[in-house]
Amino acid sequence: DSGSEQEKRFQKTVNDAMMEFDASTGQFYKGQLRSGQVLESETSIIILGDVNPGATVVSKGNVVVLGTLKGSIYVGAGGNENTFVAALSMDPMQIRIADYIARNSDSPEKKDKKKVLKKKDKSDEQPMIAYVDAGNIYIEPITKEVLADINI
Repeated sequence: DSGSEQEKRFQKTVNDAMMEFDASTGQFYKGQLRSGQVLESETSIIILGDVNPGATVVSKGNVVVLGTLKGSIYVGAGGNENTFVAALSMDPMQIRIADYIARNSDSPEKKDKKKVLKKKDKSDEQPMIAYVDAGNIYIEPITKEVLADINI
């Protein structure tokens, strides 16, 4: 069956990439993060799975979620505001990039002095990237133009 052969090749490619990934620049995490779980990394991290509500990811580098991001995420934990979060489906409870914090507008927590996430495009069904620009956290669809414009 060609479908299972394609799946085997895909799995081999993912596994090979995971083995070659340099620990000094980043790491992979494979699996789903559930409520109450915390994943911390000194480097950038690629998550192969979902980050559920109540789960938290903290990284000194960037985070790419190959899945749905619904939990809380903190990138640039060392103070680097030139970091980003990207996800196939982006709907986090909270994003923190360096010292900037934004909460999801649907969050039941009170909106006091925190900035609300500014989505320039309301579509959640496409890969999105969150980054800091002029003191605000923006979430936009991942396009060549956005990647060229942001300072990462």
